[in-house]
Amino acid sequence: MDKYKLIYFEGCPNHQPAVEILESVGIEFTRICQDQLEDGDPLKNYSSPTLLKGEKILFGAEAKGGGCSMPLPSKDELIKIL
Repeated sequence: MDKYKLIYFEGCPNHQPAVEILESVGIEFTRICQDQLEDGDPLKNYSSPTLLKGEKILFGAEAKGGGCSMPLPSKDELIKIL
């Protein structure tokens, strides 16, 4: 199982840019689409996109009811976070 999880919802304008940033630094991650999760799943309570390492939020946020993550980190900022 990947230790990194990218949580997003369909139509999120920051989903693909987040994927591109993660791929550019060579991070292996699992994509988790909130639209495909069951009601009550705790992963629905994050903004889109959110990157988790285990249970630690690297970018994004907890957000009851979802929402958008703004702004995304740059490639250099993400490398520092990791």
